[in-house]
Amino acid sequence: MPENDAISIDIKVGNAVGIRRSWRSPYAGSFGVVSAIEPSDGYCIYVIEFEDGLQFRYKRHELESAMACPTYRHEHAVGKLLKVARQLVRRLA
Repeated sequence: MPENDAISIDIKVGNAVGIRRSWRSPYAGSFGVVSAIEPSDGYCIYVIEFEDGLQFRYKRHELESAMACPTYRHEHAVGKLLKVARQLVRRLA
């Protein structure tokens, strides 16, 4: 069950997501792209890839839609998100 402050979002491969701020989450407060969804992994099914190529697994309640993040974070991250999306497209091609 998601935490009380979690935003219900539809997560698909290729979506840009933000990582909720938490002391336990790697890259907390950063943006990444969903590179895989592995439902057979009962613990952390979402694989998120960041612009530097690192990938981490997250639970649904640790993610938030990039559209749900405050505007000032968008302004800083737009260039980074586009770069990550281009890298993902190249890898899939």
